[in-house]
Amino acid sequence: MVKFYPSLNESHVEFMTNQPIFYVASAPWAGDHINISPKGHPSRTFSVLNPTTVAYLDATGSGCETISHVYENGRVTLMFSSSGPSPKVLRLFCKGRVVEKWDPHYNQLRAKMATENGDEVDMTGARAIIVLRVKKVQTSCGFTVSEGAADAVAMVDHEVDTDAAHELAHRETLDDWARKQVEKKELGDYQKRMNHRSLDGLPGMMSARRSHDENIAVEDAKAWFRKVSRQQDAVAFGIGLGILFMIVLSLGGVLSIRPVFIEHILNFQRRQMGIPEEPVWNKQEL
Repeated sequence: MVKFYPSLNESHVEFMTNQPIFYVASAPWAGDHINISPKGHPSRTFSVLNPTTVAYLDATGSGCETISHVYENGRVTLMFSSSGPSPKVLRLFCKGRVVEKWDPHYNQLRAKMATENGDEVDMTGARAIIVLRVKKVQTSCGFTVSEGAADAVAMVDHEVDTDAAHELAHRETLDDWARKQVEKKELGDYQKRMNHRSLDGLPGMMSARRSHDENIAVEDAKAWFRKVSRQQDAVAFGIGLGILFMIVLSLGGVLSIRPVFIEHILNFQRRQMGIPEEPVWNKQEL
């Protein structure tokens, strides 16, 4: 049975910390892509700061969908699930913010996460901390999740091997990949190249945008206009509602609406016909 809670309780925290993986879902206000990302190693990357606030380390990856979406609208859903004899699904509906690694509050926040976890919170190649204000907690049965479905390990692309056991033993983890990038001093270039824009063209990481010498204010304004232009039904409704409101005020005598351009046209026709013109409204009369 589905149950909702206004905040996290001890049983929720215990359940989340016992899972090997969780999922992060986000989306732009308007666009073609809804993103969902698996996140591994919650004991080292995820922390409950208080009953209504959680945070997780965001690793460098080949995209920046979650970061772009959080910058734009802040909507995020986290999902934890378990399988086995007592399956369960837990969702956190949240409003988020991004704290990138260059931010002076980053290390302070990471230290707080480690304090709350009672363990070291860090990972090679971390690019930001996503801080989430929990608006609603939902729990439900996980009977649709087959047993063993939650067994997963975060990894990056690797060469395919026909021997499954050999593949699992030698596949490259995200930590290994990030460590190599750091050693070669190529992580910053990778972020600049891959984390500059989302799939829908939204602005990405601030550090990547600065690396492109981007005018942040101008690009943010462009992104805002693109967002508004994609919500044509809402814009049309707002304009229509505004016109209707002005008409109602005019009929009620609260507002006087005089189409001056029409009066000029009518007066032109009167002059052509030799009929006396009617006075046109003048701003100085106010």
